[in-house]
Amino acid sequence: MGDIPEPGTCLTERKKTAVRESWAKMVSTWKTNGVEFFFRLFTTFPNIRAYFKTLDGLDQDALKASSKLRAHAINFKHSVSSFIDNLDDIDCLVILIHKVTENHFRRNITPKQFEDAFSLFTTFVGDVQEVDEFTLNAWRATLATVLSVLTEHMKTLEAQMDGHA
Repeated sequence: MGDIPEPGTCLTERKKTAVRESWAKMVSTWKTNGVEFFFRLFTTFPNIRAYFKTLDGLDQDALKASSKLRAHAINFKHSVSSFIDNLDDIDCLVILIHKVTENHFRRNITPKQFEDAFSLFTTFVGDVQEVDEFTLNAWRATLATVLSVLTEHMKTLEAQMDGHA
């Protein structure tokens, strides 16, 4: 029963449980892990850092100590938590993803940048926790669902912009 993918998310109950348990461990150390994740994101994908205007001019040490980076990491944590908390409520989950999409769309952030960040995040989870391949695949599947909804909503937003041009 726990291995049947649910409509909407295509996630099994086992995958959702694995992600929830993994995230609970991650949240307990997020003050450190959140900054480290974004530091790795900016190191791996320097083009993404350009979207963070408030971090312009900071060297690596100042970046790691930045209260602005900590604040963004906390916002990220809240978004991921809200997604995970609503994996069983697809209608609410979609609205939450749409809100994040709209916020990032205004900043010209593309689905490709989310895809890069999500891929790195899955690797990051494996680096900071002892997780099995099933859990990493559960994260990949969960983030693929988020990316799918996000990508479709960005297409809708682009079409609306084109219609008003």
